[in-house]
Parts: sequence; structure tokens; C-alpha cells
Amino acid sequence: MKLSFSTLGCPKYTLDQVLSTATGNGYDGVELRFLRGEVGLHELEEFSAEGLPRTRARFEQAGVELACLDTSVRFTSPDKDERAKQLESARTYARIAAELGSKYIRVFGGAVPDEGPERTETTRRIAEGLAEAAAATRAEGVTAVLETHDSFCTSAQVGELLSYAPNDDLGILWDVLHSYRHGEPLEQTWQALGDRIRHVHLKDSGSYSPTDFDFRLTGEGTMPIGEFVGLLDREGYTGYLSFEWEKAWHPEIEEPEVAIPQYAEYMRKLVPAAR
Repeated sequence: MKLSFSTLGCPKYTLDQVLSTATGNGYDGVELRFLRGEVGLHELEEFSAEGLPRTRARFEQAGVELACLDTSVRFTSPDKDERAKQLESARTYARIAAELGSKYIRVFGGAVPDEGPERTETTRRIAEGLAEAAAATRAEGVTAVLETHDSFCTSAQVGELLSYAPNDDLGILWDVLHSYRHGEPLEQTWQALGDRIRHVHLKDSGSYSPTDFDFRLTGEGTMPIGEFVGLLDREGYTGYLSFEWEKAWHPEIEEPEVAIPQYAEYMRKLVPAAR
């Protein structure tokens, strides 16, 4: 297993700062969500047609991988033109990821109504959009990974989604906190989704429920991180354990200069390959 961190945790960093933080703390890769305070990465010079070769060279020179490229793509809208824009966004990010040597882009399922015909219609719409996006990104040599998030935190929720538009192209990004705080045991999530899990988000919390959670530095909360790493090790998972410190959305939590090095130090005690 390898270690990475999401730039959601250091949203104002430049690319040079991101890469130097990775190399300085022994990370294998980084996951790009923000850069220089911007979340629309496809609009930044670093990811333009002219800038991409230079950006790839900077990753290679640093010896750091792009673990995953994060998008906001989701297909909840009933407006077909909006869904077409979301599909094109997935294609754009897949091309960027491929140019930078990354295997994955993150996509969302989004929120659906709790019940009624609208719930069914929305879930079907999302499933069909994700299936189309997954096929489109696969054509670029990149796998779209659906994060366990929003209305699709548990394996049961993801299974229902996939039943509407079955496909083999869509992978899973397992955000452990979101499935666990909804009451799903770790083993249950893996048994149901393990053959699709390609990337992992980790963060610790001391108070969590289906409706809310807080943030704690790694190892200072009550998430069963050691148990989780042991499960992945037994099951032969060799991908990234990516630290998702939500600093961009929660500016009150510890600074990246504290949280990102601390995660790496803590995880190296648990992950032999990361020592």
C-alpha cells in the first residue's frame, strides 16, 4: 500500500508546494482537488494543452505520482444539457489524468430523495450517467471511481445504484469514514465492493453519525484505522491510502503543515510498505 494526500487539505498550495510537501514527508503520491485556491483544475494553466507536459515533468522530477484526479462530476440534474456538460467534464479530466500518468478520476453519485418515484428516477438517471462516464473515461485509459459519499455511502446504497445500469467500467473510491459512520462494518463493505475498490480516502473522527462528523488528527479519534489497514493488507490491496483532510471546507481544523506530516508519520507505523 502507498500513501498520498488530497490537496483538499492544502487548498492554497501551489504545485511546487504540493510536490515539496509530498517529497519532504515521504509520500508516494498526491491527489489533486485544489491548487492555488482553485477547484476548477481543468481551467488552470498547469493543466492546459501547453502546460501539461511541464506539469508531468515536475511530477516525474519530484518522483511523485498523481494518485487520483478529483472532479465534481455528478448526474443528479434532470436537465439533459447539464448532464451532457458533466459527461464532457469527465472526459476532460480523464484526458488530463492520462497525460499525467494517473489511473483514476473521482466522480460523485450525489444526493437523491429519500423515497417515492422521484428517488427511483433520480437514482436511475445517476446510474445511467455514471455508466456512460465510466465508459468514456475508460476509452482514455482512465477509470472513473465513485466515492462512497452523499446518498451512496454504504455498499447497499452503491449496489442499488449499480443495479439500475450495471457496468464493469466504474470503480469505487472507498471513503472509509462515510461507510463506517452509517453503521456498515468494514468487512461488509469490502465483501460487497472489494472487487471494484481502486482508491481509498482516510480521515479520523471522534464523533460521527449518519448525519454529522468531526475531524481529528490521525490516531486521535476513534476510527478503527489499524483494523482497516489490517483488512486491506489481508485482502491484498496495493493501492493508495489517501489522506483527505477537508481544510478547504472546514478552515477551523489544523493547518496542512501540521496534519499532512502527522498522517504520514502515523501511517508508516501501520503500513510496512510505507516505512
